[in-house]
Amino acid sequence: MATDLELLRAHEPIIRFTNGELFLPTSVEGYVAACSLWENRPNGSNEQIAAPSELDLDRLAEEGRRGGGRALSLRFVQAPLSRSEYRAWRKTPRPRLGRGGRFQTVGYVGRLIDGAFRATLLARGSVPGGHIASAETTYREQLRDGTFPYYGHVSRVGGYIVLQYWYFYAMNDWRSTFGGVNDHEADWEMACVFLSEGEDGDPVPEWVALSNHDFTGDDLRRRWDDPDLQREGMHPIGFAGAGSHSGAFIPGDYVTRVHLPVIDWFSGLTQRARTALRRRRGLPAPKNEGFGIPYVDYARGDGVSIGPGQDHEWTPVVIDDETPWVRDFRGLWGLDTGDPFGGERAPAGPRYERERVVRGSWADPVAWAGLQKVPPGPSEYRASLQDRISRIGDLLAEQDHELDKARTRLRAHFAARESLSARGPARAERRELSREIAHEESTVEELIAKRSALVEERRLHQVTLDDRLPETDPHAHLVRAHGPYQPRVHGRQRFLTIWAAISAPLLIASLILVLLNPVAGTVATFTGITLVFAAVEAWGRGRLLALVAVLVGGIFILVIGTIFVGLLIVEWRLAIIALLAAIALALLITNVRELVRH
Repeated sequence: MATDLELLRAHEPIIRFTNGELFLPTSVEGYVAACSLWENRPNGSNEQIAAPSELDLDRLAEEGRRGGGRALSLRFVQAPLSRSEYRAWRKTPRPRLGRGGRFQTVGYVGRLIDGAFRATLLARGSVPGGHIASAETTYREQLRDGTFPYYGHVSRVGGYIVLQYWYFYAMNDWRSTFGGVNDHEADWEMACVFLSEGEDGDPVPEWVALSNHDFTGDDLRRRWDDPDLQREGMHPIGFAGAGSHSGAFIPGDYVTRVHLPVIDWFSGLTQRARTALRRRRGLPAPKNEGFGIPYVDYARGDGVSIGPGQDHEWTPVVIDDETPWVRDFRGLWGLDTGDPFGGERAPAGPRYERERVVRGSWADPVAWAGLQKVPPGPSEYRASLQDRISRIGDLLAEQDHELDKARTRLRAHFAARESLSARGPARAERRELSREIAHEESTVEELIAKRSALVEERRLHQVTLDDRLPETDPHAHLVRAHGPYQPRVHGRQRFLTIWAAISAPLLIASLILVLLNPVAGTVATFTGITLVFAAVEAWGRGRLLALVAVLVGGIFILVIGTIFVGLLIVEWRLAIIALLAAIALALLITNVRELVRH
């Protein structure tokens, strides 16, 4: 039987990074040696427990064991760079990401809310400015030694052999370097390969899952034969987001959305109204993902590639529940900013959440990837079908028993009614018996229908077992397909990129000027400025005609509505007549169209 290390090496993922990535997977030993350790007390004060020169993995585990309920955190950046050092860092030659304007994907509302969200960084805990430069310098000079470890955890859960590959990064610089949502010291990401036992007893890969900040459960995984899952031999390929290191199966730029509770509450009101209207028209409820501020995760795979046969090979390190630093240190692996949203706080280790409880992905990775319901491999699938067939046999026995009792009751009621009909009036009793007969007949028919459905289900399952297992769509389990964003390309792309960056600030500045010096009516001026900005944006997106059509339609509806309200006030009969005439005309047009079609 293969050892855990042999299993891990046999299916090592290949991780491809984006050009411009500053932080690649690194060792926890070097990182911890460069860190100081702090206790964050309930009163808000912080006390340094160990300086960088005093800390290693053994000391970290020891402090974790002694910690009890203490809130401990590492700190990677001890001091920011000086101005001259920062200027020199800025000039250091390095690959740069060529990225487009993420706001090309949304309109004004998203851009305005994003500005407010960015402003909250001033009030909530966030990674200080210049932090990335200092972290990258330390990482490059002290940690990047040419080795790229993963921390492999092998578990056997629910019939699966689960291979977890944990990657540790010194920094998440998504916000500062790539315009994303957040920055935080330290970053743990994970790829997971699920194996089943093959018919010859050897492990067979079935599924691959990648940790991702936008997806959970079924959406995290891809089947081994999924065409979206790129592989080189037995090694699946993942694409790491620039700065965020979030996993993707297909290279490209991904739009991820940050949802704010207050905005989602208002969005929920709109959703409920739309759902009610659509249901009244017999239509399904509209899909609702809430209103989120969009950010782009660049997972292009055009940079460094690490894995078997790539630019660099992995250095595997096997960990488990008894590895001291994994088991005993429940604190944060970087700066604890105290951010109430959590995005700017460092993560805990592979085994724990920030709340110092065991991660679901560590305790039960099968449930984490939504695989509890999925039999691991063909043999387990057949065994599950056989269990279902046996259960159907039990259900049929129960149905037969219920059917016999219902049929007995039905015949007793029928015999009683016939007896009363032959022997005397007893009309009330006969009516009651007739109602009972109708009820029991309905019960018998329902039981027979259920029994027939079970018999047919059992037959089909047996056909599957006797023939071959069905071939299913590899995407059938997905709730939301995880694919890259395809930007709309047109001749005004460069203009739209610049306009998307400056339009929201210009709009706010224009409204401020109007409030300071209202030359004309404030409402009219607001409306005019908004229309001008909307027209410029519509032209940039190639939707000017659509905007004109919407405005014309809106004006027409406004005029008609105003005339109707005026008529209703002056001469209500005439208003009602006009309304009925419009309804009659619309109904006539609809009916004539139906006649023409048929």
